[in-house]
Amino acid sequence: MRTLTELWRTSDIVWTAHRGASFEDAENTLSGFRRAVAAGADMIEFDVRMSRDGVPVILHDKTIDRTSDGTGRPEEWTLAELKKREFSYFSRGERLQKPLHPGESIPTFEEVLAEFRDLAAMNIQVYADPAGLSEICRLYLKYGMTDRGYLTIAKMENAQAVRAISPDIEICLTPGWHERNLPVNLRKCADFGCRFVQPVRESVTPETFVLCRKLGLRANVFCSDDPDQAEELFKMGAGGVMTNKISLLAARFR
Repeated sequence: MRTLTELWRTSDIVWTAHRGASFEDAENTLSGFRRAVAAGADMIEFDVRMSRDGVPVILHDKTIDRTSDGTGRPEEWTLAELKKREFSYFSRGERLQKPLHPGESIPTFEEVLAEFRDLAAMNIQVYADPAGLSEICRLYLKYGMTDRGYLTIAKMENAQAVRAISPDIEICLTPGWHERNLPVNLRKCADFGCRFVQPVRESVTPETFVLCRKLGLRANVFCSDDPDQAEELFKMGAGGVMTNKISLLAARFR
């Protein structure tokens, strides 16, 4: 794997597997992350929420309904209760009639760090309250994730809370969806010390990438599943692309 510094410096396009190999496999599962790494992902992206007993778990939605055989918010269930559920019910853009990988449980953040720390860099999307944020930072530092992964955070107050815990924790700020690409917000990211940003594909322009390079920001665009579209983004100046179809895109460009 390449470190964040190596990815920040490279002239190659950086490929991020959005929720792992989330199209051909089950999103935000260990199986999906393994498939993404095998396909050649430079980074794996995933989402972190909290269980009722304060354990960081990997889940995008506010509830477990779409991806599991359970219902409700993860904060309503203990880790032991969540682990009893099947979590591979969503693949290829649709809800499955039966789990893709029977027995595939919800991963914990620590399980992902333990298995993938030396295999791929990580884009860690954080959805957590202050107590949860503190535990996520503790695990990040425990596993020596400095220069191996960054916390993607939308709210400045949460980013400042992370900085107060440790300046060694790398952060990617993601302001509002429609404001993220604005020059004023890109400058805020640079001023905060970010090296990576996540502009939205629908509103990027060549000027977006010119400014990012000027500010020392690596622009990993969200999101494209089309190889031709991804190539156009690269020609425009994108530093990286997030994709649900990592196997398809990595095969085209590697």
